[in-house]
Amino acid sequence: MVIPKNTYDYIVVGAGSAGCVLANRLSEDPDISVLLVEAGPEDRSVFLKMPSAFAHAMNSWKYDWNYIGDPEPHLENR
Repeated sequence: MVIPKNTYDYIVVGAGSAGCVLANRLSEDPDISVLLVEAGPEDRSVFLKMPSAFAHAMNSWKYDWNYIGDPEPHLENR
């Protein structure tokens, strides 16, 4: 059982592949505490497991929060 703390040495936001690798490597040191935070529902849907259903998941409000970024001047307003 993990006992929650009030302070951490590192907070990693996002438990995707990069976030999990980063949190794992940071937590290899027993003197360092790491909090890994992830949002959203569990990914048990067939649409997330099947590569050919990628377009369905990306166009669904259930799986994609549809955040739209602002144009970045140093990236040719992309």
